[in-house]
Amino acid sequence: MISEYIHLMLISMVPIIELRGAIPIGIVQKLNPIYVYIACVIGAIVPAPFLIMFFKDLLKWLKKNRYFKKLGDFLDNKVNKNSEKIMRKKLLGIILFVGIPLPTTGTWTAAMVASVFNMRIKDAVLGIVIGNILSGVIVSFITLTFT
Repeated sequence: MISEYIHLMLISMVPIIELRGAIPIGIVQKLNPIYVYIACVIGAIVPAPFLIMFFKDLLKWLKKNRYFKKLGDFLDNKVNKNSEKIMRKKLLGIILFVGIPLPTTGTWTAAMVASVFNMRIKDAVLGIVIGNILSGVIVSFITLTFT
């Protein structure tokens, strides 16, 4: 039984899917919605500090490497496209960016933007945590309403 929640936690760590995809999976499987929520929020938060610390160096390496230059350019464009929304209000920007469950507005993108723009890790992680808590509530409510 606990392995199902660990599985959801791991799904929540995957870019693009994150908790927005993992919560509905757990609820459709008829798992306890509270435990689904907790597992998915924790899973979505785990990658954040590592992404914030290492993404800028990874991006530099990708852009220099001839095999990964296109990927590096794609990620750089993605970060810069979303940076204005986040950086205007920093902490509040991160909270709202992650908290409103829209495609590509999750932990991974917010952490990458925070890394590139040298936000303090503490502030960025706090914003991501609060944003994921908010997003998890919204996704859980919508999923429970329509299942």
